Amino acid sequence: MNIVNLTSEHYDEVAHLSMYAFQYELSAEEMEKKNEKMANQHILGIFEGGKLASKLQILPLEVYQQGKQIPMGGIAGVASYPEYRRKGHIRGLMTAALEVMKEKGQLLSYLHPFSIDFYRKFGWEIFSDVRNLTIATADLSIPESQGRIARLPKKTYHPDLQNVYEAYSERYSGMLVREQTWWLDHLQSWTPAIHYSSNGKPEGYLLYSVKESKMKVAEFIALSHEARKGLWAFIGQHDSMIEKVEISTSLSEPLPYIMKNPRVQMEVSPYFMARIVDVEQYLQQFTWSSKDHTSLTLRVKDPVAPWNDGVFALSASGVRKIDGSDKEKAIELTINQLSALMLGYKTVTELVEVEAIQGSQTQLAQLETMIPNQSTYFPDFF
Repeated sequence: MNIVNLTSEHYDEVAHLSMYAFQYELSAEEMEKKNEKMANQHILGIFEGGKLASKLQILPLEVYQQGKQIPMGGIAGVASYPEYRRKGHIRGLMTAALEVMKEKGQLLSYLHPFSIDFYRKFGWEIFSDVRNLTIATADLSIPESQGRIARLPKKTYHPDLQNVYEAYSERYSGMLVREQTWWLDHLQSWTPAIHYSSNGKPEGYLLYSVKESKMKVAEFIALSHEARKGLWAFIGQHDSMIEKVEISTSLSEPLPYIMKNPRVQMEVSPYFMARIVDVEQYLQQFTWSSKDHTSLTLRVKDPVAPWNDGVFALSASGVRKIDGSDKEKAIELTINQLSALMLGYKTVTELVEVEAIQGSQTQLAQLETMIPNQSTYFPDFF
């Protein structure tokens, strides 16, 4: 199997494979924009008989964690033509992608799975859930609130969207670092509405659409309760236009609590998956809650990325991979569980409950104190 780096001469083939696999069509103008995006991506492909059979795209992104911007490789467009499936192409591409991302210094990798079980085999693990609320018009209300709402034309970017988003991202682990170009692309389908406090400070926003008597809110972002009330009131003002509202929020957003009828349809689903690409470098830059880890070691199982497979010693001077002969003293877990743990999706206690991590009670308690409390949220898609 020969995996190659694809260049501009292959972009049309890449796009046509995506269109076939994901069942959509692109106009000539859309193809041109697609090609412009591909110029910034690292694309891997496999050819058979001179024809592109399978491919994978790596997006150069960053995410926020602990006040830092961490390089992240976004896996997208993983596809094969049906006649080339089940030949090990995707396994080969995923393995090669990990090597590419390590070389580029991308410490994390995210993807949106078509099958969670499939991507778990390669070390990715769920790291973020999404909560979708469906609310009938009769359950809307218009609470009194201070401040004002500025509704912008559809597809319009305003710097205050970024200001609110960045402040909100400090509350969570793993949110995407958004550039203006990302916003402009993201806003193609949504109308922005920004809440300003009585002193003119931006404290929240919605990204929404209204179509066929239904309002869809893709992002409900509030930095204060006043902003929450203002955004909820703005939604309520649409009561004569719609029959229902669908809102996507983080799991910790308390909006349902202020509804006059909180007993609405509510669905929580696993959403995005994440993986640590380079364990040693990722743990080296991580900010621990406690420095009391001079004797703590982690035995990580990672059969897909051999540089991660082994024992890592955590000490006051940093993190390093060591000879793993002294197995008895190490906490054992897979790269999947380590990824979920370090991003904050699961705690040590939760992993112990499902027998996904092994170690002495003393070691596990120590590790629990070392990792700060974090919550995850990822309102993006790629």
